[in-house]
Parts: sequence; structure tokens; C-alpha cells
Amino acid sequence: MKILAGDIGGTHTRLALARLDGCKVSVERVERVLNAGRTGIEALLADFLARSGTVEASCLAVAGPTDGQSAQFTNLPWKIEAAVLSQRFGVPFRLINDFTAVGWGLNSLEAADVAILQAGTAVPGAPRLALGAGTGLGVSLCVPLGGQHGDLYRPLASEGGHIGFAPTDAEQDKLLATLRQEHGRVSIERLLSGPGLVSLYRFCLTKAGRARAAWTDAPDAAQRISQAGLAHSDPEATHALRLFARIYGQAAGDLALLTRAAGGIFLAGGIAPQILTMLQEGEFLVGLRTKGRFSEWMEQLPVRVVLDPDIGLKGAALAAGMASG
Repeated sequence: MKILAGDIGGTHTRLALARLDGCKVSVERVERVLNAGRTGIEALLADFLARSGTVEASCLAVAGPTDGQSAQFTNLPWKIEAAVLSQRFGVPFRLINDFTAVGWGLNSLEAADVAILQAGTAVPGAPRLALGAGTGLGVSLCVPLGGQHGDLYRPLASEGGHIGFAPTDAEQDKLLATLRQEHGRVSIERLLSGPGLVSLYRFCLTKAGRARAAWTDAPDAAQRISQAGLAHSDPEATHALRLFARIYGQAAGDLALLTRAAGGIFLAGGIAPQILTMLQEGEFLVGLRTKGRFSEWMEQLPVRVVLDPDIGLKGAALAAGMASG
């Protein structure tokens, strides 16, 4: 089955031509374009399809909530209507949330596509949890599809990135108080995201008595903090990354308890692969495992970092195939 898969964010759009053979997905071509200066998705799709030939179905993963038929972007002046696209291109179109696509994409992972943080032992048929820090924090709970596709997992819609931040020590208490002055309610996404890493760095600067540099307001601030923290060239950047890793583990553990995700935890999104060495240093697992009476249970959970940059596109292709089949 030949499928057009798309991943549409606020900054850029990725389109791919994918093949679906049963439940196995292969990506043949991926193109990335900037959204700036464009009025919508239709011209991009027309150009891509003109060079791709006929496809049998399409699924677009969008960075925002969708009912499967329409999507209005928060950080992009675009509105997408699946019915309009289907009529224009003569192909069934489906819209899904971008992290729902990641959840579907877990089905396509192979051993080389992940890095192991904790081996654990996956319980067959138990829920899986995917979460990923990037521009925001995506969360997806995945459960067995059942029926003839019993070996596949389907993602459930979630806004889990917006649960409240729960501090676990005195330093995090101060962090919460600081962020509350700025945001009021503090969701976990306020910390586990690119902007969240910048907030953590600013907190660490203040705590150390250092002045805030002007570049912390730059678009690439999170990347610069990550690089300095990994290189250990800036002690506050390193401290911020360690805080980030520990809080990431805390949130992953809390969500795993909520969903009893004995099938494993998968860290996707753009940040985890970039700071993999920091996650491997141990702060993440400390945050994950420090769960009181459930600490021993947490040590049994498989934890993987997703390295495949096309997991969302593969997930969108699989979602299109499930809808068509």
C-alpha cells in the first residue's frame, strides 16, 4: 500500500512517501520544507504528489488537537480540512495529533531504533507509554489493538503534558515557587520542553548569583544550553540539564504508575536523543525509580530512547493503513 504521510509543525512540514506491507512500514522519501511565508498545506501536497505518483491513502500528523477531520494550528495561521484535501486530491485523508502518530510509530521500532536506559522486562499485552519533550511535551498511552491485529498497539488521545508539576525536594519546591510567579499554575510542560530547559537554566543562574545573559531570549537558547551542559563548559547549564533529566524521570514514572505501563516507557521527541549521554548518567533513572513503595516495580520497567527520526511519519502511515483496512 502506497501512502502519503505528513508531520506538520509550527515551523516546518515533513512529507514522506511510505509503503505499508501488512503492518510493516518503510519510508522511501522524506522532504522537509519551512512553513514561513506559505498560506497553507495544499500547494505543498500538490507539488509532492506530482513527483510521487498515485497514493492510496494519506495521514497528516498535526501539532495540536484534532477530531480527525479538521485542525486549526495554534502557532501557524493554517486550518486543515481532511474532506477538502480528499476532494481535491482524490485520496482519503486523515488527521491525527503528532504524538498520536508517535504512538502508532512504536509498532515500527526495531532494536537499532532505540537506546536502552533500563533493560527491564516487558509484560506482554500491558500498556506502553510514550512521552517526548520538544517544543512542548507529548504523551501517548498505547494499548493492544486486539482482534486480527492483536500484536499491534493503538495510541489513546492525551493531553498528559499539561498535568501539574510535582516537586520532590527543596530545590524543586523553590523552582515551582519561581515558575508560579510567572505562570500561575505550572504544568510539567513548563519544564520538559525547549522553553522549559531555558526556564531551568535561568533558575540555576539566579540560584548561583549569576546575571542572565541576553542570549537566553534567543530562539536557539535551548540548543546552546544543551551543548554547554553536555560539554560541562557552563556549570549552571550542566545543572539545568541534570534537573531536566531528573524531572523527566519523575514525570515518566508518575505517568507509568497512572497507566501501569508494564509494556515499557519510550522517550521520543527531539530533545531526548540530543541529550542521551546526560540521560544515561543516571539522574533520569533516579527520578523514575524514586517512587516509595513502588520503587522496586519501577526498576522492572523497560525504558528506551527512540532514535528513529521518522517514527512520527511511520506512525502516520500505519494510522492511514489501519483506517483504510
